Amino acid sequence: MAQTVIEGVTVLPGGGRPAIPDAVVTLDADGRVTDIVEGVAPADVLLVPGGVDLHLDNLVERRRPRATVSLDYEAVISVLDVECAAAGIATVCVAARCEESPRKGIAIADATVLAAVIEKLAPFLCCDWRIHARVELTDENSVDALRAVLASSSRVALISMIETSVERSRFSSLAATRAFYSQDWGVTEAEVEEVFTVDPVRLSRTADRREEVAALALAHDIVLATHDDRTTEHIEQGFDHGARVAEFPLTMEAARRADELGMTVVLGAPNAVRGRSTSAGNLLAADAVAAGVCDVLCSDYLPSALQSAPHALARDGSMQLSSAIDLISSNPAAVLGLPKATIEVGTRLTASLRRVEPATHVGIALWRDGRLVFGRESRPFRIMPAAV
Repeated sequence: MAQTVIEGVTVLPGGGRPAIPDAVVTLDADGRVTDIVEGVAPADVLLVPGGVDLHLDNLVERRRPRATVSLDYEAVISVLDVECAAAGIATVCVAARCEESPRKGIAIADATVLAAVIEKLAPFLCCDWRIHARVELTDENSVDALRAVLASSSRVALISMIETSVERSRFSSLAATRAFYSQDWGVTEAEVEEVFTVDPVRLSRTADRREEVAALALAHDIVLATHDDRTTEHIEQGFDHGARVAEFPLTMEAARRADELGMTVVLGAPNAVRGRSTSAGNLLAADAVAAGVCDVLCSDYLPSALQSAPHALARDGSMQLSSAIDLISSNPAAVLGLPKATIEVGTRLTASLRRVEPATHVGIALWRDGRLVFGRESRPFRIMPAAV
C-alpha cells in the first residue's frame, strides 16, 4: 500500500494543542494521518488545519476588472478557487447577494446564477464551495431571490440578514457613510445617501422580511446570521429571530451581548491583519479576541488574510497561535456542522502546507479530506510516495 510522507514541517494541530516542531507526517493511501513524529527533520514550513471561511464577498470586484468588462461567474470562480486553495482555505462560503443595487454593481438575478454555477462546478474545484446567502431586508424582492437560491443549489450553508439604512449603517454617521461608499462604489455622495435613506414605508416592511428569512432558514435547517449590528438591541433582535451567528458586530457592546447569548461572533481576518476596520471607529478584531468575544475570523474580501490573521494576533499578543488557528478552522467548521478541523492521527488530512515569512505567506499545498487538491514544487519539503 502506498503512503505519503511530508518531511520538514512544524505542525500546528489545532484544538489549542501546542505546535509539533521538526515533524514528519505520514499519510496512508486514503490520506489518513497514520503517524506524526517530532524532532526528525528541520522544519522550514508549517502544516496547519485547512481554513473554513464563512464569508467571502469579493465577486463584484472580481467580475469587473475594468468598467466596461463583466466576466461570467464560471470564469471568476474557477480562478478564485485556486487563489483560495493557495491561501489555505479548504471550505469557502461565497456570498450570493440577494438585492438589486446597480450603484453597488449588484443585480439581484445574479444570486441565483451564482448558486447554479457553484452547484455545477463544485465537484471539480479544489476547495469545498458553499453559498452564503446574504439577504438585504430593505429590498422588496430579496426573499424571493433567497427562495430561488435555495431552489438552485443544495450547497447553501449560511443565510445572513442585513439592513442597509442610515439607522443600521456600519458607519457611525451619514457623512462617514457617504464618504466611504462614494469611493467604494464609484458614485457620488448624493447617490450613496439615496441608497441608505430608506423611506419609512419600505423600512417598516423589513420586520416581515426578517420573519420570512428566519422561517426559510429554519425550514431548510440552515444556519442563520445577523449582520453589522451596532447595539445590544440589534443583537437581541437577530437572536429572537433564530440567528445564532453575529457577523461583524460594530461595537464591543454588541459583541459582548452576542457572546452572552451564546452566539458565534464572526469578525474579519483583514481587520486582524491590518489592525483596523475599513469603517473608522468600529470594533477591532484584536480587541474582540483579547476580550474573549470573537469566535471566528472570515476572509471577508481578502482570501490571503485568513491564514495570516492568526499569526498577526499572535504577534500582537492578543492570542497564542496554537489557539488562534482555531478561529479560522475548528470554530467555523463547528458552525457549519463539519468534522473537527484538526490535524491528528486517525483522521483524513485537511490542511495547508505554508511557508510563513514576516510579510507574506506562500501556500505550497492543500489537502482536503485526505486528497491533495493543490500543490506546487518547493525545495523546503518533500512529499514522497513510497511502498510499504
